[in-house]
Amino acid sequence: MNSLRYIVPVVVTGGLTAGCVFAVIWLIALVPPGEWSELIKAGIAIFVIGSTLLVVAWSAYFSYIIRQSLKP
Repeated sequence: MNSLRYIVPVVVTGGLTAGCVFAVIWLIALVPPGEWSELIKAGIAIFVIGSTLLVVAWSAYFSYIIRQSLKP
């Protein structure tokens, strides 16, 4: 049961990362060809990956705060 503290965050982070990669691939495929297409694709990739990193960091911080507040 003690190893569950480490397994759950690793699985959630891995799943979130895989979802991020699939979302970037899907959204980039929707961009029509054109003059600005490469810039739009880069913007989509940076936004989605940055948002995912923010979610992971916020989740880690939130779980740290909860863990500290539950300690006697």
